[in-house]
Amino acid sequence: MRKIFLVFIVLFLFGCSSIPISTMLKYRNFDEQRFLTLDPLQIRSKIRLSEPFTLKMEQINLSLSLENEKGVRNFTFPLVLEKRDRIAAQEGFFSSEPAKTEYTFKLSERAVNNFRETQSLLSQEVQGKASFSIGAGFNEVPQKGQTVYISIALQLEEKDGYFTLIEDTEVDFGQDAYNKPLKAQ
Repeated sequence: MRKIFLVFIVLFLFGCSSIPISTMLKYRNFDEQRFLTLDPLQIRSKIRLSEPFTLKMEQINLSLSLENEKGVRNFTFPLVLEKRDRIAAQEGFFSSEPAKTEYTFKLSERAVNNFRETQSLLSQEVQGKASFSIGAGFNEVPQKGQTVYISIALQLEEKDGYFTLIEDTEVDFGQDAYNKPLKAQ
C-alpha cells in the first residue's frame, strides 16, 4: 500500500469532455498567442478537499503538456500555498456536505521564471495542442472504500477569475485505487 496517493487532474484546453461546458465555451479560442500573453504572477489554483484528507504541499504542481509535429513536451511548475481556509460542514433537509479545506496556490518563484522561459521558447515553436494538469498528493493513506470529494479551479488571468475544472467530484478509493493514477477526462 502506498503512503502517498498521487492524484492527477487533467484539464485539456482543446477538446476534453470532462471540462464543464461553460469552461469549454470560455476557452474555445485559447491559443498560443493568448498563452504567450499570460502573466505567471496571476496564475492561481484552488483545490477544495473533503476532510479528513489534507494535501501534501511539496507535491502540488501545475504541468503543461504541448504536442506538435516535433513530439510531446512536458513542463512542470511547482505551486506554493498562498492561503488555506476551512469550510464547515453543511447539513440540509435534502442533502449534506462534509467539512472541507480549500487551498489556494500560486506559482513558486522558480515556477514563475520557468513559465516565462517556456513562453519565450513557445514563441518560436510550431502550433499544436496544449493541456494543463494539476498534480496533488494526500498526507493520509485512504482506507479501502473511503470516499473523498474534490474540486479544482484554475485562474489564468486575474480579470477572468477562476474557472472550474472539477466540481465536487466523488473519488472512491476502492481496491484498485493504488494501482493507477486517477484521471478526469
